[in-house]
Amino acid sequence: MKQFFVYILLLLNLIAVFALGIASISVFLSPEKFWFTALFGMAFPYLLVVNIVFVVLWIFIKPKFMLLSILVMLASYPHICNYLQLSGKKTLEKGIRITSYNVRYFMGASEFPNKENADHILNFLQQNNADIICLQEVRLNKRQIFDIDNLKLQQIAHMQLAHNSYEGGQLTMTRFPILNMGEIRFKGSGNMIIFTDLLINKDTVRVYNCHLQSYRLRSTEINSIDSIEFDNNPKNKDRIRDLSVKFKKALIKRAEQATTLHEHIKGCPYPVVVCGDFNDTPVSFTYRTVRGDLEDSFEQSGKGTANTYNGKLPSFRIDYILHSPKYASYNFEVSTLNHSDHYPISCDLFPAEKSKQSQK
Repeated sequence: MKQFFVYILLLLNLIAVFALGIASISVFLSPEKFWFTALFGMAFPYLLVVNIVFVVLWIFIKPKFMLLSILVMLASYPHICNYLQLSGKKTLEKGIRITSYNVRYFMGASEFPNKENADHILNFLQQNNADIICLQEVRLNKRQIFDIDNLKLQQIAHMQLAHNSYEGGQLTMTRFPILNMGEIRFKGSGNMIIFTDLLINKDTVRVYNCHLQSYRLRSTEINSIDSIEFDNNPKNKDRIRDLSVKFKKALIKRAEQATTLHEHIKGCPYPVVVCGDFNDTPVSFTYRTVRGDLEDSFEQSGKGTANTYNGKLPSFRIDYILHSPKYASYNFEVSTLNHSDHYPISCDLFPAEKSKQSQK
């Protein structure tokens, strides 16, 4: 009986190892061809925990079997670093302060736009005193909610805004002079990217403000996910099929958008900062494609797990500040501001050479 239990446990462990392995390689597989593997990437933290549990179990049952999970976790180590940092990098020196925040049209937890939410967000922006602010899903058609013509942000002198729908779009605000502005729009999508060339200390730097493809799940669909049962009930089958179709379409579109953005960054003659809501986790084709050779400010100077999603689905890090290796990031933080379905993220950038000198 004990031997049978060991074999069952071993089989389950092999499944967990296989699943974590698929999650790890999913970053190399475009959802345009292998969309289902992206779901393993989304589940990476949970699969990692399952494998850790197996390691602990095998310590007491058959220690040699724990190598199965240990080996696949070692192979997944770079992904673990993208999810978890044990110590942040801090400085009191003044750098280029950057904030990115998906404000969800200032709707907060209510069904309708709420000026009180907008006022709380504005108050946060005033206190944070960032030099570059990238906002996504900004309600621009009702100026009485968020009056961009009369913003009381002393450090902000320049801005770029663009509509991606009737409701609103993206807004980049900065204290640095704007030299050039542009947009990247995607056919058949309400999501988009704007880019702004800034003059920073005699250098031109391009800032991308991104909102990549959303799943477009209605609130009723989000609320129903926990109650779905995998049985022969026709209604459950229809719900699972409809959700699968939405996930597949979003994953494919997001992969296309990530590739477009990556090529645009490659063609940029300036150092870049990429901010925004990618709608995807650090273990994804989207993240790996957009990041390319860029640095991740969380990985450089963050601490903990830095989950940025504040909605009803499981919380993950889906908002990012990436930057060219010319810069080093410090003071990465996620502010737990409950006035959107995302949390704002911030960091301070310094010239990389100056950062190396200060560490000597």
